[in-house]
Amino acid sequence: MRTGPLKRCSVSFAGQPEELLIPADNITAEITFTDFPAIGALRERLFHALEHPFGCDPLSTVLRPGMKVAIPVGSRVTDWMLGVRHQLGLPLLDYLNAHGIRDEDVTILYAAGLHATHAVAERFGSKLQQRVRFVVHDPRDERGLAYCGVTTRGTPVWINRIAAEADVILGFGEISPTVQGGWCGGGKIILPGIAGKDTIETNHAYTLVPQNTLFLADRNHMRLDMEEAADLARLTMKVDILINSREEVVDLYAGDFRKAHRAALPKAREIWLTRMAPTDIAVVYPNEVRERHLSRSLYGCLEASDWATSDGGTIILVLSAAGGWGEPPEAAPGESCGPEILKLPLEEIGRRIVRRQGYVRGLVMLYGAKKMLSKKRVLLASPGIAPQEARAFGFAEGFRCFDEALRVAFGIHGPQATVSLNLTRGVGWRCGPWVED
Repeated sequence: MRTGPLKRCSVSFAGQPEELLIPADNITAEITFTDFPAIGALRERLFHALEHPFGCDPLSTVLRPGMKVAIPVGSRVTDWMLGVRHQLGLPLLDYLNAHGIRDEDVTILYAAGLHATHAVAERFGSKLQQRVRFVVHDPRDERGLAYCGVTTRGTPVWINRIAAEADVILGFGEISPTVQGGWCGGGKIILPGIAGKDTIETNHAYTLVPQNTLFLADRNHMRLDMEEAADLARLTMKVDILINSREEVVDLYAGDFRKAHRAALPKAREIWLTRMAPTDIAVVYPNEVRERHLSRSLYGCLEASDWATSDGGTIILVLSAAGGWGEPPEAAPGESCGPEILKLPLEEIGRRIVRRQGYVRGLVMLYGAKKMLSKKRVLLASPGIAPQEARAFGFAEGFRCFDEALRVAFGIHGPQATVSLNLTRGVGWRCGPWVED
């Protein structure tokens, strides 16, 4: 590596500061999160968006007295938006009342798919839940599902029966990068949001297609399948928000779920993606929560670094892994997704996905990670994972400290090697390089 000034980068290792030293002259890109200011008059912005939507009729022209309305709500930010943080749920119900919809005809669906659900009641608040029916969607409850048809890719679509029987489905979600679907938001509120387990797992099995789907929408086969499912479910209108690092709303879009989503993506890219040329070496840190467990640190990090590195490039994944592997909390009993899975050949993990042997969502995450481990040279720098264990997982090499991993990477690429950094914290762990759809 070059001699000269060192850039000191501080990350958190199990709650304690850890300093990474990197030759400053070699750094050609730093992936960052763009923090836009929060918008004001959020209630007025919401009502204006409902009346001036992208690509569909105003909501007020759709509503009729006696209609049943289902409101699936995302599991990360929009629950707080309608609930205790921004308290938009009650004004929204007033809006529906003003157009002839009674509270008893409204159901809020917590649309978490197969994700674990935490602190749902606290995030929505008691006033909202007492006013209308509130249901936490259970994708494993087959009696609570209704069949809507099959997508052209062969995904059978079961969705929450309450939504299927509603006259209007008004979805609320948030747009940020995600591996399955490329971006959150849009039709993803239906699949996986309120879909059945079999529907979710069939769609997620499309991760077997070699293409890296992260940051893609129109070129993302998994998203296109999700959007077909949303068509079959008759998603009436979708509200999507963009947020800053404090989870404040910086913009809001409503309308046809495809058109509103695509209208939001240019600004979403400005928030989450950094314009850069691919580098020889990419240094990536998962974030202060995910870095404690190897399994949770793998989700999205390697796919983003694949876009950030040139062909033949090297990725250095740095984390403490102080908690070891870390089982996914949402896995059902008997659906283990332990460290032995990542040690399997890629084709065997794929076989288990196809045969539904284990927690498929977890298997899909590990398949994506293994696919990247097979595609790119990935070094693991972690005091919590022994080097021999790292090699068994499929890493090119494991190191107890970052300095040694960086030295080896420069030994491969030479002293003039270019380096990119993705050390974003908090919500910024989803950030990545600029990718055109």
